[in-house]
Parts: sequence; structure tokens; C-alpha cells
Amino acid sequence: MERSSCGEKFESKSALAKAVHLTQDGLKFKHITDKYTPLSPAEHQQVLTAFAPYMDDDIVDITSRENAGTGSVNMRRFYFLVGPKKPHNAESFRYCHIVEVKQQRKAAPLFYFDNVCPVNRLNPAHLTARSQRRMQRRPDLLLDEVIWDNAHWLIRSRHHAKVGLDPHDIGMGNKARNGDFGYFAKLCGYTLALAHCRGDRRSTRFAKSAVKALNHHTNSALISSANHYAKQVIDDHTWFCDTLKNT
Repeated sequence: MERSSCGEKFESKSALAKAVHLTQDGLKFKHITDKYTPLSPAEHQQVLTAFAPYMDDDIVDITSRENAGTGSVNMRRFYFLVGPKKPHNAESFRYCHIVEVKQQRKAAPLFYFDNVCPVNRLNPAHLTARSQRRMQRRPDLLLDEVIWDNAHWLIRSRHHAKVGLDPHDIGMGNKARNGDFGYFAKLCGYTLALAHCRGDRRSTRFAKSAVKALNHHTNSALISSANHYAKQVIDDHTWFCDTLKNT
């Protein structure tokens, strides 16, 4: 809440404040190596022309976002600074937000289970936008999909706050309270459930089924399953690296 547009830390701690700065020419994305890379004039104009119709305000600046994501880390993505035109000041800054335009491709499981559900035949950007609308009680301010440059693109607003916790903060820092790691794990579960909750009544059927299943498993069984999965991921990674070396 402190990092929201009305919060006292918005101009210093919000995701927007960390990404942009005020120059003589107005608000601009920072140039951060391996993170934010300015576009060439020609590319800037092409991207601007392609995606301007989908924004909810003027486009103040555009940058290329590098090395973001996990399974999509090698896909192209752009950040749009959207808000009022010049002049820029503290008041106009509060009406700005960042919109991500991200190239999409099919999720890996769809190559093996493409016929499980007809919905999976939607293009990857459309499918992601549709899934997010269903999973989020309040979807992103902007959420759309576009076909451009022979690729599918997802358009979505970025949240104003991105908060991370280091392990030592949980155990001994000023964020350690109410049970340390136990409280942290419970809070993570609650936050994930809240972020993915749906507003329709049918979704409660899954929630009730999940509760029944969890009630039949002891904590030790859950921990054992989690450890087994972690070991499987490590073994798979080792096999993958050995295979690359031998090819």
C-alpha cells in the first residue's frame, strides 16, 4: 500500500520509480545493463505504431526488457511507460504505469497434451489473456493480445509493487514475526490462493476437492513428496547437462 500511487513511498520504492527517472526531456526508462535497453529510433517507431492503439493513455517512453522470465527468458518483450504528456512532475508521475508487451509461444505441455481441451487450440497470447482473466478476480488494468511481426504478443499492465524477501529477513530481520518460517510459508500460500482466486461459483468445487485431499495427508507426507519432487528436478537437470555435453 505504501508503494501504491497514493502511498508515501510511491516515488521512491514502487516498481515504477525504480524503472524510470526524470530527465530534461521528461520521464524516461533508465538504461540498466542486462535489464533495460533503449530502442533504436526505427525500432521505437515500429513498436509504437503497432501497440499504441492498445494503450489507455499516451506512450511516454519504450524500452526493451532483457533477461526476464523463466520459461520465456529468451522471448522478446518491451516495457511501455504510459501516462500523461509533458510536462512531467510528481503529480503526473502518479498517473503513469508500466505496460508489458511480451512475445508468447505455446506452453511446453501443449506439445504433448494439445488435445486435452479445445481451449488449448487458441493462440498462446489469447490463451494466456483468457486464463488470467479467469484466474484473477480483478484482472490487470490492460490485458489484451496482438499479432505483430509474425508472432503473438501479450499486453498486460505491471503492478506498482514487487516485494522480495531474503531468507535472513524472515529468520532474523525486521520482517521476522509471528512464527518466522512457518508464518512465512502460510502467508505465501494465502497470497498465492488470493492471487489466483476466481469469482465464479464453479471454482469452489476444486477448492473443496483440494481441501479434502489435503486433509487426508499428513505434514510428513507432504514434505516427503516435496523432497521427492525437488530431487527429481535436480536429477533431470543433471541429465540434461550431461546430454548437452555428449551431443
